[in-house]
Amino acid sequence: MAPQTGGQPSQKTYIFEIHFLRAFACLLVVGVHVSATNYGMNDETWNSFTYFMNQYGRFGTTIFAVIAGFLLFYQVKRRGFQLGRFLQSRFSKIVIPFLIWSAAYRYLLYYYDKQTFGDPVDEITKVLTGDSFYHLYFVAIVVQFYILFPFLQKIFRTQTLLLIFTFISLLISYQLYGFNPGIDGKLGEFLASKSFMPIWIFYFAFGGFMAYFWEEIVGFATKRSWKMLAVILLISAGAVFEYQTKGYVSNRRLTNLVNIPALCIAVVGIYPLLSKRNIVKKTLTVIGQYSMGIYLIHPMILYLFARHLPETYWQAEYVPLMFLAVMVIASVFIRILQIIPLSGFIIPVPKIKNTKRQPAVQPEQKASA
Repeated sequence: MAPQTGGQPSQKTYIFEIHFLRAFACLLVVGVHVSATNYGMNDETWNSFTYFMNQYGRFGTTIFAVIAGFLLFYQVKRRGFQLGRFLQSRFSKIVIPFLIWSAAYRYLLYYYDKQTFGDPVDEITKVLTGDSFYHLYFVAIVVQFYILFPFLQKIFRTQTLLLIFTFISLLISYQLYGFNPGIDGKLGEFLASKSFMPIWIFYFAFGGFMAYFWEEIVGFATKRSWKMLAVILLISAGAVFEYQTKGYVSNRRLTNLVNIPALCIAVVGIYPLLSKRNIVKKTLTVIGQYSMGIYLIHPMILYLFARHLPETYWQAEYVPLMFLAVMVIASVFIRILQIIPLSGFIIPVPKIKNTKRQPAVQPEQKASA
């Protein structure tokens, strides 16, 4: 392990605000897919509530990109970078689960929808681009960022350089909005698809920005919790206005280039308000801890629900119950899975120390950022 900056003893700290942000993103993503499944089961018909769930939830996946960037850059900031350790960690915690769940979803489609296995090259391409099932594209995006990260962390290692990287990434993501490479074939399809990582590069970069300015962001936001709540409500109102006036919007819409940074900081800021209630804190902690597992498994739960639940359960009034059922079943499954040896290769679950929260970085470390 590389020594920590600032001469601090090697110890792990737990960043509860980021974990809370992860729980928030997880709830939004599940909301998108619960509402979309309900839409499909009702002859592709929305009502006001399911449409709100679907459109507002479009913030979730993008926030996950911010968190992915944050965790990588924050680790480099605290402990330095070792390529071998990085590759081993990412391969065991992300790549292997990605491949396992890609195979599981491919078999699901084969068993239920009779989608026979095609050309091996096409099948491998589906896996690599995250096209095995509708949610796996984001894991493919994260893996693409991992390939680029060893080079990025070598260049952008100070606050000033992270600012430059964030600004450059903003320009890239803006310019690639609606990108059409004008190339035929699978390469052109990939470059124009939502699985093409550079479209998302700003959100990973903003995660790095948050990592290198973490103390300043937490200090600013948590001292203004009620104002941060007002920011969240304002962004929410703007999101509702956007989809009501423009119609259906995706998680790659241009307004997210402004909304996501503001929303991430604001959600961090309201953590002190919600953590006062122990039941809320514990619930969000579990959701945040299990968020990757929930992300991987919840579409399978919904897929099986759609094929086995009676038609009556797909009425709009059952949507909140459906949402709760998906969250509970996914969480229970993950908890049981943890008993099995090597279950971390299927669903990695971060451990939480039962200690009081420590500052993310000690004051004397700040100078080395």
